[in-house]
Amino acid sequence: NHRLQEMLQTMCRARGAELCPTDDRYCIDNGAMIAQAGWEMLRVGQVTELSQSGITQRYRTDEVEVTWRD
Repeated sequence: NHRLQEMLQTMCRARGAELCPTDDRYCIDNGAMIAQAGWEMLRVGQVTELSQSGITQRYRTDEVEVTWRD
């Protein structure tokens, strides 16, 4: 997890973003991080129909299109 955070920090710096890592208590699995991303999307009205959603294993963090932020 710490190595992943180092990699994310590098990607954030390259993109002018700030990394806000989750407290270690919640890093047991990705559930808390997925829930937070879902909340941020819902908060701005971005909803994906179930029929349009899917799962991609080994999806690279730096390939995620963030459409719910400026």
